[in-house]
Amino acid sequence: MDHQPLSPFLTLGFILVAGYFAGKLANYCRLPQISGYIIVGLILSPSITGILAKEDVDTIFGFTSEMALSIIAYSIGGSLKMSQVRELGKEIFWITFAQGLGAFICTILAFYTASHFLALPESVDETLFICMALIFGGISVATAPAATMAIVHELRAKGPLTTTLLGVVALDDALSVIIFSGVVTIVMHLSGTNIADNSVIFDGLMEIGGALLTGLLAGLIFSHFFASWKRPELTLMLSMGAIFLVTGLSHHFAFSSLLANMTMGFVVTNRVAHADDLFHQLDLIEETIFCLFFTLAAAHFDSKVFTASASLGVIILTGRFIGKLTGTYLGGKASKAPVQVTRFLGITLLPQAGLSLGLIFLAEPIVPPEIFELLLSAMLASIILNEIISPPLVKWVLCKSGECNPDR
Repeated sequence: MDHQPLSPFLTLGFILVAGYFAGKLANYCRLPQISGYIIVGLILSPSITGILAKEDVDTIFGFTSEMALSIIAYSIGGSLKMSQVRELGKEIFWITFAQGLGAFICTILAFYTASHFLALPESVDETLFICMALIFGGISVATAPAATMAIVHELRAKGPLTTTLLGVVALDDALSVIIFSGVVTIVMHLSGTNIADNSVIFDGLMEIGGALLTGLLAGLIFSHFFASWKRPELTLMLSMGAIFLVTGLSHHFAFSSLLANMTMGFVVTNRVAHADDLFHQLDLIEETIFCLFFTLAAAHFDSKVFTASASLGVIILTGRFIGKLTGTYLGGKASKAPVQVTRFLGITLLPQAGLSLGLIFLAEPIVPPEIFELLLSAMLASIILNEIISPPLVKWVLCKSGECNPDR
C-alpha cells in the first residue's frame, strides 16, 4: 500500500500509543514488552499493512536508532562497577572470547554443512563460497545490546548473571569489530580486491582505540560536573548532552560510538559517588526510546526478502545459537564461573540486530553485487527471526536464575 508519508509527529504519536498497548498485552501474555514493540512494528510495516510508509520509517529511524544505541551503551558502561568487574573479570574475559569464537566457527560450519542443499547463484565458486562463509561467521559474533538492556531494565535484574551479561555485552562490541576487520582483510586478499589492504586492520584498531580514548576523556571531564549534586532534571540534561557529544565526536572521527559511550559510562559510574541515582534518571526516558527503536526496526521488515532468504537465515541463526551457547558454557567452565552463569548466560547473548547490519555493509565493496544482496537478505531474515525468538528466552532465563525484581 503506497501513500503519502505521514507527519513525523503523527508517526511518533501513533507508534508510542500502539507500543504502549502492545507492551501491556505482551506482559499479559508473560512476554517482555519489546516483543510487543516488535510485533507492532511488523504489523505496521510497509510490506504487511502499509500503515507506515517506507518514508515514514526512514525519516525517523536513523536518528532514533543512533540515539537509542548510544543511551543503551552508556547505561551498560554505567552498570559495570569496578568492584564487580574485579570480582568477575576473569569470567567476563573468557566467556566473551569463547562465545565470540564459538559463534564465528559454528556459523561457518553450519553454512558449509547446509551448502549442499542451498540453491546458491552459479557465480559462487570455491573462493567466493569461502568469502561468504567468513563474512557470515564474522557478523554472527555481534550481540545486540539494545534487546538485552531493554529486558534487564524492565525486570530490574540484578545479580552475578546480570553483571556478567552486561560485562560480556560491553566487550563483545570490541571483539566483533576486531574479528570482522580481520575477516574483511582475508576476504579482500582472497577476492583480489585492491582496496586499503593493511589499512583495514589499522582502521579497526583506530576505531576501537579512538573510541576508548574519547569515552575516557569525556568520562573524566563530565564526572567532575556530576560529582556535585544538582537537581535531577539538570543532571539528566547534562547526561543526554554528554551522550550526544560523544556520539557526534565518534561519528566525526569514525570511531565506535557504542564503545565510546560504554567507556564514558564506565568512568562516570566509578568516579561519581551518587552514580546509581545518576543512571536511574535515565529510566524516565529509556522505555520511550526502546519503544521507538524496536517498533521502527521491526517496521523495516520486507516479506519478499524474508521469503527468498528464510532458509539461509535459519541456517545462520542455528549456527550462531549453537556457537553462542557452546562457547559460553566452555568459557564459563574454564573461568570456573557460578553454575547459573555457565548454564544460562548463553541464552541471554542470543539477541542480534544493529551492529550486525552495520558490519555487513563494510563487505559491500569487496563482493559482487548479487552476492552482497544475498548476504544482506539472509542476515535480515536471520535478525528478524532472532528478534522474535530471543527476547522471551532472555526474560525466562533472568527470572529462572532468580535475578529479576520487576516490582522493585
